[in-house]
Amino acid sequence: MPRQRRSGFSSRSSREKLCASDAPEWELLSPGIRLGYRAGRGTRGQGGAWLAASRTAAGKRVQIRLGRADDVLSADGEAILTHEQAKEAARAWVKSLRSAPDAQPALTVGDALDRYLEAREAEGMKSGYDARSRAKAHILPNLGSLRVADLTLDRLRRWRDAMVKAPKLLRTSRLATKRNTRAVDISDEEALRRRRDTANRTLTLLKAALNWAHRNQLVEHDSAWRLLQPFHNTGAARVRFLDAAEQQRLLNASEGALRDLIAAALMTGARFGELARLTVRDFDRTNGTVFIERSKNGRARHVPLTAGGAALFERLAAGRASLDPLLRRDDGDPWKPAQYQRTFKAALERAKLESISLHELRHSYASAMVRNGAPLIVVAEALGHSGTRMAEKHYAHLAPSFVADTIRRTAPDLEVAASTVVLLARPAAARAGA
Repeated sequence: MPRQRRSGFSSRSSREKLCASDAPEWELLSPGIRLGYRAGRGTRGQGGAWLAASRTAAGKRVQIRLGRADDVLSADGEAILTHEQAKEAARAWVKSLRSAPDAQPALTVGDALDRYLEAREAEGMKSGYDARSRAKAHILPNLGSLRVADLTLDRLRRWRDAMVKAPKLLRTSRLATKRNTRAVDISDEEALRRRRDTANRTLTLLKAALNWAHRNQLVEHDSAWRLLQPFHNTGAARVRFLDAAEQQRLLNASEGALRDLIAAALMTGARFGELARLTVRDFDRTNGTVFIERSKNGRARHVPLTAGGAALFERLAAGRASLDPLLRRDDGDPWKPAQYQRTFKAALERAKLESISLHELRHSYASAMVRNGAPLIVVAEALGHSGTRMAEKHYAHLAPSFVADTIRRTAPDLEVAASTVVLLARPAAARAGA
């Protein structure tokens, strides 16, 4: 189960620590329901107030005062409420708000995506920069305003197919008036495979949001997207990784904060988001580990470090407060998605390495372990996978195996010398006759 974030005002003692202010503190109870606590400047002797907030069918934010908190007087369940009673009152208020005759608007695809991602956050899961960016780029412009009830199999199929032929979106300045794009040559089999794989990933996100809406009884039927199948044979991309010499070349070609980020990725196998969220207290000097509190699948894990990895994090943590980020940019700010891409690409060019993504350093970490004899279950645990399926898919061919050893020992092993046959030119008469 994902870890639930503890409320900052669930107890009297925690509420006493809040600064007196007319601006309330808010807690997300579930998608669309927030509970607030306001410790007013002139009401300290009476206790704070409980509030609830939600949105109407038209999207307008509404707020209500539920009662006073049991900071001073004991709760009576009506005018004075405990934290749990306030939560129940907030849910009851939102339920009555939504049950009004005109409170059931037509759910759009954009609404379904927003509520689905909000629900994932409430459950302790990261919605992810990739999910929101993917929805903004590929789903919302074409389907966002459509009612879910109006979706048809044909409409969704045409949308899926159009993504394959659409120009590839490139990074664009915020000040630009036009989005940078690049035409895609779909006659190239690899380019076509990649575009279909992108379409499948986007379809998976859309289906997840629509299925969530169906399970939560926001829509009646799911046949339109349930019957739409993804493109087949699109997952055969070659997993790329750097060997030890290439890893060192990349480190030598980078500097400063980027070099620390690359080194941390190579010596932990962690994803960029996991690295960016690391704080000083996540580094355990005694045991030589880093603690990944929140990962893609919600599972926490401890990553043991080599001597080089421990030395890296020891240097990064030296003289820093426990809640400071371990990895920072050269200007001292925390890393954010996409901020490293330009300098990372330049480092690859200086090192004369093929273009890879920062995420593929994770593959380099795993492949090095497998080649050095680590069992796949250990590799899966280090990467934070729930099983060995992904490790077997990507790295099993690197591990010593009975099958590979037997083939190398028994298969034909011939020495093929360079050809010494010289092709003679054909006579002119023969060429003319031909």
